[in-house]
Amino acid sequence: MTVVIFVIVIAVVIAIGAAIAAAVRGASSGDLAAPNEAQPTELRPAMAAFHVEGNTATVSYDVPLPPGEVDEYLTGLLLHDAARVVREKSAAGLPIDQVERVRANGKRDGEYVEAGVLDLVEPGVIPELAAPELVPHAPTTGYDPLAHLGDQEFDVRPGIASARPDEGLDPFADDLELSRGVEVSLRAAGIDPARATLEDMTLGLLAVGGYTVAPVPAKDRDRLRYIASRAGAETLIEVLPHTAGDHPELSEQAVNQFTVAVAERNPTRAMLITDKYGPYMIYEKERRNPNLRFITRERLQPFVDSFALQ
Repeated sequence: MTVVIFVIVIAVVIAIGAAIAAAVRGASSGDLAAPNEAQPTELRPAMAAFHVEGNTATVSYDVPLPPGEVDEYLTGLLLHDAARVVREKSAAGLPIDQVERVRANGKRDGEYVEAGVLDLVEPGVIPELAAPELVPHAPTTGYDPLAHLGDQEFDVRPGIASARPDEGLDPFADDLELSRGVEVSLRAAGIDPARATLEDMTLGLLAVGGYTVAPVPAKDRDRLRYIASRAGAETLIEVLPHTAGDHPELSEQAVNQFTVAVAERNPTRAMLITDKYGPYMIYEKERRNPNLRFITRERLQPFVDSFALQ
């Protein structure tokens, strides 16, 4: 019996030693390092094509241009990135000694058209251009638009129900005023604000705000639900657009279903975003759960504005 106990003790000591050694190896390889959440990646316009012809380097972007003259902010943003692209190509070994002009193209009516041109002072020498400050709270500054919105108090406006149409709603974009910076940023993200769906607009704003967005797991795929992550906080987002034939007010069933989804996932905060009008019951739901917000038609403007604040 003594021999058996001795063998067991030796085995335990060996196992503990092996565990310690594995832990040390893990620490040296970074496995035991404190979690270091990746910072939001910089939002750059989506490049569609690059080519050099003669003395001109052209960078084309899938960025919807507005009708008429292109905003100087949007032009500046595209030229800043185009110059950066050419520098990156040069660093990768592409000869650009003959390049005297850098052209940035955007997209209008399905065709790539010129948005701006940068004339180089010296052929092959690409200057460092300052990026235009579009949205004051760049993702690296720590400003959290969704937290700001979640802390906001929304007024109850009695009597609004009597003013609502019985059938149909105008496009939600008709009621929104976008700041110059937000509009340009959305276009740079590939979103045309005048034609965007509510889902496109929401996802575009989240991208501009520096959030990492992922669809929720399979069981919720019948609804437009996402997890927006940033700085360790997770926000459950549901987008519920109004469709032809729907009642213009958010239904009690939709409110309750979202409330249940929030209870099941227990995120840092949760927002249902819709261009339907809000029923009074949402205020009681929000009082019971301060981390829950219903961004209804009456609240869409503050939602958009939160991405343009300092």
